[in-house]
Amino acid sequence: MKRLFSAITLLLFSVISLAQNGKNIQFLVGTYTDSDSEGIYLYNFDKENLKFEKITSVFAKNPSYLALSPDEKLLFSVSENGQEDSEVLSFSLDKKVGKINLINAQNTKGGAPCYVMYDSGNKNVITANYTGGNISVFTITENGVLQEISQNITFDKHSHLHSVQFSPDKKRVLATDLGTDKVYSFKLKDNQLQRIQNEDITLPKGMGPRHFTFSADGKYLYVLGELSREIIVLKQKKNQFIKLQAIATDEFTNGKGAADIHISPDGKFLYASNRLVNDGIAIFSIQKSGKLKKIGYQATKKHPRNFAITSDGKYMFVASRDENVIQVFEIQLNGLLELKTELNVPKPVCIQFLK
Repeated sequence: MKRLFSAITLLLFSVISLAQNGKNIQFLVGTYTDSDSEGIYLYNFDKENLKFEKITSVFAKNPSYLALSPDEKLLFSVSENGQEDSEVLSFSLDKKVGKINLINAQNTKGGAPCYVMYDSGNKNVITANYTGGNISVFTITENGVLQEISQNITFDKHSHLHSVQFSPDKKRVLATDLGTDKVYSFKLKDNQLQRIQNEDITLPKGMGPRHFTFSADGKYLYVLGELSREIIVLKQKKNQFIKLQAIATDEFTNGKGAADIHISPDGKFLYASNRLVNDGIAIFSIQKSGKLKKIGYQATKKHPRNFAITSDGKYMFVASRDENVIQVFEIQLNGLLELKTELNVPKPVCIQFLK
């Protein structure tokens, strides 16, 4: 028995050691747990051999979105449930030994939290709650303990908050409201989010803004419409945003279900995922003007709710929820995608890479 334990321990540490070098990548996966999912998974990906190793997992109910502290010692997750039992969770993460431990949880005071971000400067954790239609703000202690909700920001009765992120310069926090077709603008003052209504972005009716991303220099904002399956390109000028372009993510004009949006690390390409109809990744080149040019479309497995790009820009991991698989694509020099391998994971919906 001791020999078996020692062998297992040695194997685990070998996997973790490999994950620390440049040939390997560690990544976290958030899932829906209405099937046989274990909650949050930590994996290693061997880039040379295109092989995966599971390091550990920790149970959480519907941990559908994840965020990390900059030092990667704290992991935050939503627990996407009903109005009464939705939570935000804090975990300690030790990637060197492969351990994830729950620290504590707090109620979000709003159902279906679907996005979480960490404000390291002010030690805040912020969630966007879809059915609750609110934003929840929590302070945390130095050792990662979530305090009770410090701000519960509510909006219109039709609101469905879907994401909340900093602008690149950290001067503003933006939040998408799928229900009212707006992007709200906030500033952080005295550790509180203060809305700046004259900076709110009003988008076309029925667009359903879901996720967004900025160009690295912060000049351009790209907002993905879940309901319209289009991207609105806006140029920032003195905290106001001017619309430059609206471009479809595919040819299905009656389709809905656009999901996620990211820019390649070199800033040359933008990608957006579509679900429900013609599931796949729309591929665009980014022009000098900030506008987009459609250059390709990559079919995926069903329901690519989330995807992530490795920091070196070489791989894209796509979480296809309804076929219980993460597909790994190699990003070509022209921005197009080539499928390399797959990993079976129950109901994967969020991917976070570790450094």
